[in-house]
Amino acid sequence: MKISYMPDTHFGEYDQATAPDRDDVADAMEHCVAEAELAEKVGFDGLWVPERHQRPETWWPNITSLLAVIASRTKNVQIATTVMQPTFHHPIHLAESLAAVDNLSRGRFVFGAGVGYHPDYFRCFGVPFEQRGKRFEETMDCIVGAWTQEEFNYDGEFFKYEGVKLSPKPYQNPRPPIWIGAFAPKAMDRALDYEGWCLWFPPHLDILEPAVKEMRERAAQRGKDDFQITIGFEGWLGDDPALRDKHVHRWVREWSFYADNGLSPEAESLDMAEQVESMFLCVGNRQKWIDRMSEMKERVNPDWLCIRTRNPVNPGKFYPSRTECLEVIEAFGEILDEIR
Repeated sequence: MKISYMPDTHFGEYDQATAPDRDDVADAMEHCVAEAELAEKVGFDGLWVPERHQRPETWWPNITSLLAVIASRTKNVQIATTVMQPTFHHPIHLAESLAAVDNLSRGRFVFGAGVGYHPDYFRCFGVPFEQRGKRFEETMDCIVGAWTQEEFNYDGEFFKYEGVKLSPKPYQNPRPPIWIGAFAPKAMDRALDYEGWCLWFPPHLDILEPAVKEMRERAAQRGKDDFQITIGFEGWLGDDPALRDKHVHRWVREWSFYADNGLSPEAESLDMAEQVESMFLCVGNRQKWIDRMSEMKERVNPDWLCIRTRNPVNPGKFYPSRTECLEVIEAFGEILDEIR
């Protein structure tokens, strides 16, 4: 099991009323890159980046620029989007941008893609939410076609192209791997058309274990022996007895968004702290993390596990502090070999 780290694009506070200060945004961007550099230095195998828009706590929404910076400031780690939502991007423009990231990283890029779930994102870009499934499929067809064909033609419902010659092509031949994210049955079906499946906020292991087993079996039936499964995991590492009281509420606040909006079948309002800790959250010392990861490997054994430690919380524009965020990355570096 390889371990990646997420230098999250969230800063500031949930639902803050005003636009963030410009200097705070610049500082946050620098910190995001510093996390990425340190994560590679201490031994993480990858760096995964999410895409969000029109959220006051999201201070780096254009993640192709973040990917490019990370590609230029690292040497060995895999770089992935988990996940990008190509449905509201121009497919040829996005194909160009991601090909540039793949070239800049000399073939370290993985394209994690998902249909998208947040109606505000679609409103922001003027894309009808109800068209997201079909638009996603056409957008992916166009990106793959532009990457892999010398001259690309397409006649779809939403996109029509003739004689597109994307140059330069991606560094990886014929293209970067594609992983599809989400837990809906249709999304899982789509993932089998590509090279992997990624899941953030995974359900309890009693649900996740059979789902992963089924995906591996279905992938094997298609001859996809190297099908990659990536699971997101959240938390904080340390020996402070008050660690749980200090940090668990951050994920309760975030998870309540999914419960309140009906965006996950697992999200319920009752016993939220206990629920998130049973599914995807570990806040505790070295041994607690080793035990949780041992159980994850024994029951699910994902190819990749991505750790996120930082998310927004009220109050505080930088909480945990930049120093704390860097220190916890270093702390994880000391146990990576034991949890892989």
